Amino acid sequence: MLGGCLSLAIVTVACGGSDLKSNPQWGGVAGSAGDSASTGGVKSAGGTSTVGGILSTGDTASTSGTVTRPSYNTGNGFFVVNGKLYDPSGKEFHIRGINKLHWDAASPGFPKTHANTERWVIDFSQPASTNLALMQQSINAGIVPMPGNWDGTCDENTSTLTTIVDSWVAQASAWTTIDRYMILNIANEWGPTGTVWRDSYITAVGRLRAAGYLSTISVTSGGCGQDNPDLAQYAAAVFNSDPQKNIIFDQHIYGMWANGGGQSWQTDLRAGLNNLVAVGLPMIVGEFGPGRSIGPSPTPMTPGEIIQACDAHGIGWLAWAWDDPAYNADDAGFALSLTGDYRSSVDLTTYGKDVVENPTYGLLARAAPATF
Repeated sequence: MLGGCLSLAIVTVACGGSDLKSNPQWGGVAGSAGDSASTGGVKSAGGTSTVGGILSTGDTASTSGTVTRPSYNTGNGFFVVNGKLYDPSGKEFHIRGINKLHWDAASPGFPKTHANTERWVIDFSQPASTNLALMQQSINAGIVPMPGNWDGTCDENTSTLTTIVDSWVAQASAWTTIDRYMILNIANEWGPTGTVWRDSYITAVGRLRAAGYLSTISVTSGGCGQDNPDLAQYAAAVFNSDPQKNIIFDQHIYGMWANGGGQSWQTDLRAGLNNLVAVGLPMIVGEFGPGRSIGPSPTPMTPGEIIQACDAHGIGWLAWAWDDPAYNADDAGFALSLTGDYRSSVDLTTYGKDVVENPTYGLLARAAPATF
């Protein structure tokens, strides 16, 4: 998070509650709106087994509504084909989720939001086994974990990214055990703009692949995550350097994106998203806040404006954040949940109600799980 992540401010994400409509994707009975797909009725290729609460499949095969894993992709998890992200069973996957800031704060309501992706702030000073147990919480709930390293937030030193990748490489034997289920976010908001960002990430991706990671990798733009030209000009070079061709790219929206009147690397929201679409690669807006000019990098744009713009451009999104702060949240901060739980609307902030419960674009209406 720009500003908030500089000080690691806390954000909260809403969870589903007793007044929610049930949905077969999360064990209920009523379907959701939009482009959602049911998990329960998906047929697998090559036999099925249940791993961590998610229906897993054997080798990917072309079936109705699915695509075949390309031969150059040797993993068994998420993969990219023709500019789109697919889940392990070959169904197109639209990321609609929430960031999780505090690994040490319980969030029992998170799965009830129907978020299909949980972007985790990971503390690499913990044992890898502790962090893997956190990821298993997401997997058990049918949510795609997106672990990330925040040590390089708004840092422009190439040595910082090298150190971050060192941590991933050192723990590869542990993290690759969940290659099938995760999307790996190398570093949050690291980087200078331009060719240094490009070349540093080409090196980082190469090192991760050499260490054995086959999962989809998420690469965030520089400029505190907000540099649009990084992605517009250099994402293709980073993607093409990857032998797995399995990278998605992440833009963050804070500050003066409403009118392009902020930093030199910020732009108008519509123009910026148009720039991302033109690249022809999977893009997400990995962070945005409550709007209303709240916070250290205030913007007047509403969450609804950002979400609907992303949906219209075919761009995935993740709200920042479920637990910022983790406890005693209110409408003056970035939290989606007031307490970490979500039993009904009263457990959500105004921001959380919009992201989770809006009948047109909210998570309950639009998010569909991966069909593992």
